Amino acid sequence: MTSPCLAEPTARKPRAQRKRRLVGVDIARFFAVFGMFNIHFGVPFLEGHPEIVVAQFSSGRSTALFTLLAGLSLAMLSGRTVVPRGAALRDARLRVAVRAALLVVVGIGLAKVTEATGFLLTVIIAFYGMYFLLALPFLGMSVRGLAVSAFAAAAIGPQLSFVLRTWIADGTPMTALVEAVNSADPGHAVADLGVFDLLLMGFYPAASYLPLVLAGMAVGRLDLRSRKVRLWLTAIGVVLTAVAYNVSRWLVWAVGGLPEMTAQGTVPIQHPDWLLGATPHSGTSFELAGSLGIALVVLATCLELADRAGRWLLPLARAGSMALSLYALHALVMAWQIVVGGWPLSGVPDFLAKLASMGPALPHDIPDMPAFPADGHRPVGFVAFLNTYMPEFFLGFSILFPLLWRRYFTRGPLEAAVSESVRWIVDKIRQPDDRVVPGDDRPALTGTGGSGPDDRPAAPVPDARGEEPARYSARS
Repeated sequence: MTSPCLAEPTARKPRAQRKRRLVGVDIARFFAVFGMFNIHFGVPFLEGHPEIVVAQFSSGRSTALFTLLAGLSLAMLSGRTVVPRGAALRDARLRVAVRAALLVVVGIGLAKVTEATGFLLTVIIAFYGMYFLLALPFLGMSVRGLAVSAFAAAAIGPQLSFVLRTWIADGTPMTALVEAVNSADPGHAVADLGVFDLLLMGFYPAASYLPLVLAGMAVGRLDLRSRKVRLWLTAIGVVLTAVAYNVSRWLVWAVGGLPEMTAQGTVPIQHPDWLLGATPHSGTSFELAGSLGIALVVLATCLELADRAGRWLLPLARAGSMALSLYALHALVMAWQIVVGGWPLSGVPDFLAKLASMGPALPHDIPDMPAFPADGHRPVGFVAFLNTYMPEFFLGFSILFPLLWRRYFTRGPLEAAVSESVRWIVDKIRQPDDRVVPGDDRPALTGTGGSGPDDRPAAPVPDARGEEPARYSARS
């Protein structure tokens, strides 16, 4: 890996001489967002038991892969294998902080627009913004420091989250404080995505999921073009998965099993025994470790496949480079399906299909009930056909649309909007003296802090505006 530190003022390298983008990361990102499509639309081209198996495997693990890749992208945006120092570190933190704030705003807006999905979909983008904010102090850490931090956060975070949630639960002395903060928090008022929601109370609380981001940052500091590194990632992933799931299974057996749960999400404060489990979306130490292991194996496999068959996998890479746009679009499509009554037609679980068809008999005591049609009707004609085969249609669209779009644009629509907004805001905030200038002995940052990983070495330039735009990293 060529160091981005240059002793003499040097013109930027011609584009052809810079190292190419890691296509395997984009392919992994596609599989992450595809796993979310499986959960929300149904698995394309499969029915019966095979569909159930794929959906169950995707549940929780696609989120973990997405979050790992988000952390990896933070490393890419802050010096790649070179740990930023001095002005470069300050610049990285500014860009990441602005990006985080924008993701929170975009996530809250998308959650509000798609609130018809109710408990069926939790927009993860705002949570990613909180993850990025909490990752700011770690941007200057080495691989070892990040790995140790990720391990400590995974061991402590879920338990600390559980304790803190018991302290601020309804009926406790802290309830008034939480209510006061929530009443003044615009994110909570608009879409129940305020500070407490993003940190502790939401479906993907940062207190539990930050370890995956830190692990991704550690991975992003490695030379991912090295086959030896990929083999190590695979081996670590296999061991993590085997140990986490088997130890959890043994502990659950040792305590005589776990109380029956009727909903997914963080461990409820009434059932501390569930901290021993590894169920999807529970955010326990065992679930994080097990899903992280699988994510590492998937990432290493995608990197290797990209080297061996990159041309054939280019459509998947193009789709992965537009993950933010595709994720937002899938949330909008799902909200439309629910409103028109077509969502149950595409192979969702039977009990949810029955719930969606209850009409006036629909129970009103269930929190965040989706906006199913009040009369329980199902669509007919073309709308029914489109909803029935939505898994297949959306998969095809997710592959074909990015191929067409990228012929004319370098980034997806939402990726470009976020990246250009970051560029504009940072240029307004940053003072001229803060820019990295030619001849500076501190490593310059890659480009504009774009939305995705790019492992090209950065060249010190007086103004980052001329850098080629990067692409989005992920989020749910």
